[in-house]
Amino acid sequence: MHDPATPDDSASTNSTSAVPAADAVPPLAFTDADSAARWVKSLLITSVTPLYDAVRGQLRAVTAAEFTPRERATIAEVLREQVAHLHTELARRYAGKPQPAADREIDAAEQAISLWHGLWEQYSACLKPLLEGDAELQGVKAKLLQRGLYVGKQLVIVYGLARRVPPPTLWQELHAYYRLAELLDCAVTAVSDDLMPHAVGISCYSTYAHAILMGMADPCGMSVRQIELVDRWLGQWARKVFPYAQQRETEGPILVIDLDAAIPGWLAASPPAGVTPAMRFGYPGKLATSVRGRLKRLASGATPAELQLGHDTSVETSQALLTRLDEHWYQPPPRAADAVHDTRQLCAGGVQAAYFRVGGRTFDRQDPLGRLSFQGAQHLQTLGALTDYDRYKEDAEKNWPWEAWQGECSARGARLVRREATHYRWFLDQIVVLRDQERTRVGYVTRVALGAPAEVALSIAAWPGAPRSLAVRPSSVAFSEELPLPAILLAGGDGDPASLVVPPRTFNPGRVLRSMEAGPERKLRLTRLLQRGGDFERVAFEES
Repeated sequence: MHDPATPDDSASTNSTSAVPAADAVPPLAFTDADSAARWVKSLLITSVTPLYDAVRGQLRAVTAAEFTPRERATIAEVLREQVAHLHTELARRYAGKPQPAADREIDAAEQAISLWHGLWEQYSACLKPLLEGDAELQGVKAKLLQRGLYVGKQLVIVYGLARRVPPPTLWQELHAYYRLAELLDCAVTAVSDDLMPHAVGISCYSTYAHAILMGMADPCGMSVRQIELVDRWLGQWARKVFPYAQQRETEGPILVIDLDAAIPGWLAASPPAGVTPAMRFGYPGKLATSVRGRLKRLASGATPAELQLGHDTSVETSQALLTRLDEHWYQPPPRAADAVHDTRQLCAGGVQAAYFRVGGRTFDRQDPLGRLSFQGAQHLQTLGALTDYDRYKEDAEKNWPWEAWQGECSARGARLVRREATHYRWFLDQIVVLRDQERTRVGYVTRVALGAPAEVALSIAAWPGAPRSLAVRPSSVAFSEELPLPAILLAGGDGDPASLVVPPRTFNPGRVLRSMEAGPERKLRLTRLLQRGGDFERVAFEES
């Protein structure tokens, strides 16, 4: 665990630390927990940045001050609610933003990380006295350790919301807290926690399991809303997975946790070889039963509210998220048989950029086929220009360049890394074009994660079928003339129907799009929305 007397550098991972210099410690605004509570109530600041400065400053002042361990822990409890409130406000600025983030978004994420680490320092400062048998802490040891684990769990969420890979020190700290709970024989002791209103059976082990399962669910591959839902659901379900020191018989996969490792844990189909005393073993069978049972009941007509998933989520959202959780918590990841380590050229920028990269020419709303007016043709003839001149191609090459990414590639997609500056800002469910020496494919981003400085990792799912650019015009109503749209026609395959990728807000059941290519006119009637992405819609159609 980190020494509270030394600066914690984990908050500065991926960016410059937001923690002020050590010589800028402000004066302490209170002398004990009671006066700290009065100080919190007296805060009339509504602007986020001044409020952050005040709370973070007092956390630093508390770290530098002399308090008894019990008083320090009580003050931390008073400030914890204010830190949680501030985090909610800061998250509005940075959560789920495209990466690499803008300066304002980076600052907000750094402030949230700094707040939670500042609070964690207060609990960590109590651990040495706790181990030495401080009499005042004996009655609250379970709550003290659970609070430390709670802060660690919150940091896992903060990093996920910021699309960052948690630093190894975070997992090492969480494992150390749980090891201490085992050592002090309070891992299963029930405690209360007002900041987890939906949680059931709160204890050190349930909060620890909550953090481990959240990490294994991979927040970098989830939307902000999905992260919030998983956090809420784990408050009810985390106690279903207990980290046993001894292996037990089971027919399903095993969740292996190494308390000496810098990762949350991993799923294994069978007991691992080379078991060490630091290994713990979780059995997610009960959790899987709960997840799969809800999936089954949703499919048969039950509502999310009836299944304690919340009144604020839809059946489709719940089904998609539960399916993802089942994959991450109960299905050891298979390795793609055709996966190879290779380089891919990537291009993003929306459907219009995909149209350009797939078809080789830019989309012109005035005339998608690239035909010129009489005056334009006359002008080009005086310049000796070619008849297929693309007047916007130079700008398109500049705006939507190919980028080289390396990683594991297969027929279903790719997991790629770029360790230098990227031209694009990446976000979940973003349309992307992939190119290698043999073919060009189109897919969408399923994971965005920042690792080391200037390193961005992407996971991309590729749609089956060869893509083809297609200019379409919605059928006009009355006497209005609708503008043409760029589209990508996917041939389908592997059980997936042919589909059309169009700009956002294009789909309307029954809407007819007319092709504008040379030859007989094709009419495509939109029948079903297959996928709504961040900058596209993929729709099924019937041709007439």
